[in-house]
Amino acid sequence: MNYIMLLGEAIFQPNITSWLRPLILALCLVLGITEIVVILMQKPQNENIGVIGGQEMDSYSKKNKSKSKDSILKKLTITFAVLLAVLALFFFITYIQK
Repeated sequence: MNYIMLLGEAIFQPNITSWLRPLILALCLVLGITEIVVILMQKPQNENIGVIGGQEMDSYSKKNKSKSKDSILKKLTITFAVLLAVLALFFFITYIQK
């Protein structure tokens, strides 16, 4: 625990944290809302329910899945989640340092 406090003191000076923590918190809020919107824009994963009955829908969009809208939204979801986790970690490091 002391190592985390020392890391926070070494990286973040007290005068920097006065404006840095609210900025990080605001970015976390914006990223969280953006991630929720991106998740809600994705299609459900159980569209091919007819495969059980032998009605497999093979379309051109399935073959080019890597460039589809759903693929881009999934990549954005992962990116926003990682950024949110990193920002939350920095926020709590500055909070411990106080």
